[in-house]
Amino acid sequence: MARPVLTVADIGGFSVLAVYLLGFSNGAEPLADELLELRALPAGVIEYQLAGEFRNGRRVVSAPKRTINIPGNLEIMRYPVTQAAYSKCVSEGGCVESASSGSETLPQTLVNYRDALDFAAWQSERTAQNWRLPTGPEWAYAAAERYEDEFVSDGPEYDDPAQRWIDAYRANIQNRDSADPTLKPLGTYGENAFGIAYLGGNTWEWTTTCFKKGEVNVNGELVQQSEDYCGVRLAQGVHRAFIIDFVRDASVGGCAVGLPPDHLVIRLIREN
Repeated sequence: MARPVLTVADIGGFSVLAVYLLGFSNGAEPLADELLELRALPAGVIEYQLAGEFRNGRRVVSAPKRTINIPGNLEIMRYPVTQAAYSKCVSEGGCVESASSGSETLPQTLVNYRDALDFAAWQSERTAQNWRLPTGPEWAYAAAERYEDEFVSDGPEYDDPAQRWIDAYRANIQNRDSADPTLKPLGTYGENAFGIAYLGGNTWEWTTTCFKKGEVNVNGELVQQSEDYCGVRLAQGVHRAFIIDFVRDASVGGCAVGLPPDHLVIRLIREN
């Protein structure tokens, strides 16, 4: 029976556990190294701005923040799922086919939320482990210094919700490193403080977080929140994007709120 090889590296001042799985106890054939290389997330907290649309009366305002605890039992993929790994899921009947070259150095794009769930279920079954998509707060915590909360001042100039939306839209455009939508190899963009790679480029990653609507008071405190609208999910990258869950290419339509992403990809968490 193959066993995991564990190494500890100090990356950016954090003690990070790098896990390289050489095989699985159930005899499943190993996948490409890019899928199996994980980074452990240390326990911590994050001040997370809730995802959705919040109003004070008729005015759209900044979402309230919540302190979210992140447990110490999570590991996240160093890279997004590759085209080679996704193609294997397709060949074994676990995933719906999507355009792919089968590359081991490019992430699989043109995947919707349901495709991402299918891949996680397939990976969980074949390894007898618990693989899943991250929540919005988990993704933000893992992104560390690569994550920025979206913030637009809530001054009186935003009595018109359309003007606030336009300014947020412009801010998101400025956050993008480049207008170039070309998909880049996995070695692009470097690593963050946790040793997690391929953040901050032109790909957005599916999370389980649903779109919310709520009402806040003049102090920015949440007073009412609607039920989650889970037909729209948060895809996270250099800015937030809310995508209809069956959409595979939001760049041509299907972005429910804000600036559409260039590419949608999958990055999973393994929960121990």
